[in-house]
Amino acid sequence: MLERTRELGLKCKEALRLDGLRRRATPVAFAILLTGVIVSVAGGLWWRSSVQGEHRRAFERTASDVTTTLGAMLRRDADFVTTLRAIMSMQPQMSASRFDRWFTELNGHQRQVGGLGTSIVARVPAGELSSFLARRDADPAFRALIGGRPERVRPGAAPACLLAAGVSEAGGLGPAVAHTLQGDWCEPSSPIGISQAVAMRAQAETGEMLVLPVTAQGIETMFFQSAFYRSDAPLGSAAQRRRALGGWISSSFDVPAVVRAAMNRHRGLSLALYHANPGEPVALIDRVGVVTRTDAPHYRASFQIGGPWGLVVAQSATAGGLSPELQGLLVALVGIAVSGLLFALVLVLARSREQALGMVQAKTGELRHQALHDALTGLPNRLLALDRAGQMLARAARAQRPMAALYVDLDGFKHVNDTFGHAAGDELLRAVAARLKTILRDGDTAARLGGDEFVVLLEPGDLDAGPELVAERLLELLRRPYEVRHAHGRRLSLTASIGIALALDGTADELLHAADLALYRAKTGGRDQSVVFRSEMETASRDRLTLEMDLADALEGERQLFLEYQPIVDLHSERIVGVEALIRWWHPTRGVLSPCEFIPLAEETGQIVAIGRWALREATRQAAQWAREGHELGVAVNVSARQLDADELLGDVRRALGESGLRPGALTLEITETALMRDARAAVQRLRSLKRLGVRIAIDDFGTGYSSLAYLRQFPADSLKIDRSFVAGVASSRDSAALIETLVQLGSSLGIKTLAEGIEDTAQLRALQRAGCDLGQGFLFSRPVGAETVTGLLREGHGRQVADEAGSDAALALSSH
Repeated sequence: MLERTRELGLKCKEALRLDGLRRRATPVAFAILLTGVIVSVAGGLWWRSSVQGEHRRAFERTASDVTTTLGAMLRRDADFVTTLRAIMSMQPQMSASRFDRWFTELNGHQRQVGGLGTSIVARVPAGELSSFLARRDADPAFRALIGGRPERVRPGAAPACLLAAGVSEAGGLGPAVAHTLQGDWCEPSSPIGISQAVAMRAQAETGEMLVLPVTAQGIETMFFQSAFYRSDAPLGSAAQRRRALGGWISSSFDVPAVVRAAMNRHRGLSLALYHANPGEPVALIDRVGVVTRTDAPHYRASFQIGGPWGLVVAQSATAGGLSPELQGLLVALVGIAVSGLLFALVLVLARSREQALGMVQAKTGELRHQALHDALTGLPNRLLALDRAGQMLARAARAQRPMAALYVDLDGFKHVNDTFGHAAGDELLRAVAARLKTILRDGDTAARLGGDEFVVLLEPGDLDAGPELVAERLLELLRRPYEVRHAHGRRLSLTASIGIALALDGTADELLHAADLALYRAKTGGRDQSVVFRSEMETASRDRLTLEMDLADALEGERQLFLEYQPIVDLHSERIVGVEALIRWWHPTRGVLSPCEFIPLAEETGQIVAIGRWALREATRQAAQWAREGHELGVAVNVSARQLDADELLGDVRRALGESGLRPGALTLEITETALMRDARAAVQRLRSLKRLGVRIAIDDFGTGYSSLAYLRQFPADSLKIDRSFVAGVASSRDSAALIETLVQLGSSLGIKTLAEGIEDTAQLRALQRAGCDLGQGFLFSRPVGAETVTGLLREGHGRQVADEAGSDAALALSSH
């Protein structure tokens, strides 16, 4: 009886304890609810502010992109007019047919965005008017331009400004336009002179490019107009410019077309474009879109192209998706909902331990699944793939049957993301994952490793030819077009590359590493294929790493790098006037390595900066030694794109000159045209800083690109190195000879010397001498040789006979740059 009473007492006590727990849990639950509501409201406000800030930053990025693109288009069009101005200064009597060919050779139609046409207006003295009109009106290109209807022009006492040549995007001028443009542009009473005379007179006096907005026949156009002068005349004053005036170049553009091209797919923007000619107020050039929101963010930018330009970009419409206010409200509501759930959960926990434990276990399982699976595709992630690969390797070792890993990478996936956006890319990845699942057997695994990389793990079995067949089937499956909703209704097609690795033992990391090496070989071998891992792939990877470490040792330890020098010859006297320093590597085990075997690796790893610094010091030291021996010899050193980008370059050049004592004017820095055009504006500033030290600048491989011709006036260059591909055909190709002659004339008119690379025979030498080229280098004179050989040649005083007199076996055996 006593025991039963004690038992009842214990039960009552337990019941009271549980009841007390429930009563204490209720205020805790309400406290959680209240705290959650406060935090949720604060979180909603913070979220709204964060989204508003992100929208603002996104707008600024978009506006900056539009501004940069529009500025580049306008600068390219202005540079094209500047290029034509340089050509007309050299050839002021150019006929309409010749101009038509020049325009085609310069790719004028593809070069101009929104181009409507380009006109050349010649200033013709009264005494030359008759002969000018006879030549011009008989030219087939001119007659085609004006529709075969030359207008009569009455001679006067003053020079006339007449249309001499031109190109129309429409194929020819309409009758009314042709009649107007054939008038005297300098006569205020003529139809064309009414709008042009003042502008032309101002331009002839200032020499500046003018930008003229004109609305004609319902089309908003913009003219880039620039005067050209006789190349041999002084242009220091307005009077001198008026006397030397040869005419005008006028190129017109469809302003809305240019602006639309700059804005591209950026919607919901308003853009206003302003410009001010020298001495004139700012004028509105064009406006696209209308700002409908008073609180719309604005972005302002300015740049200089023939005078100051200004842009104002505004957001004219609200971006798609939920507004920041609605997002903040949703965050707050979600937080409040979660707080309510926590409130209910605390009450449930107070009433049912088992129910709470079940909820915790369910949530734990969900979190575990999320930790081991890719959120986008639902496939196992890298962590789970490595775990399953380890289990398969263990089974493969027991059964003595290999397992296989297929490392899959999509070809061209980045292009899909860049073109159609990340939503299309995500949809495409989900479609690829679904196709991967269709080829799996029981026990196989398909996983996403990250980005557009997947792996397929095949269970141990009879795999004599299995992995290759699976890979081929997978390649064929992935080639089939994809229906992607976010790709604007287009069917997308892409290929894949697959690396295959088989293993009986080892670790999962080693297996995936081997498959990755095979994938790299498939990528570099042309893509859309599968490659099976072989041991030599690992060897090649180690060799590349070894070469990288050996190159670091060559810089820091025993000196293995050395310079050879190829003479530079004055083509008029055929005497040595300088050398180009060329780097070589004496590898301890592989012998002498040419630059093509290690310079690309040095560029990729960044070691090229230290190598370039060493080459500067060594070349200036040797040149200073020659100077002390009485040989005033210039030395040229190559500067890589990575060096040009580095802030240390200016200090490296200054220290090399100071330590060697070399006269700054004896050092030439050679920079390739490609390196300069990567960021032309930054390159101009860096070159000007170098020029202030007194060194000389040479543009290497000149002529292989187009843009540098327009930027040539901005680059403080002393010489142009004409690429060897043009020199090779100078004696046999009229086109190559004409191009080199033009480049030489252009350099001469700008006060820039020209140097031809790769001269290999006498015929090339004579052709270059006839063209007026200043300097040259090549095997005809000498291969790259050591400093001692150059010293001997300098003492002999020979130029053209360099190669003959250097005829030692060592000189002839050295490889060229």
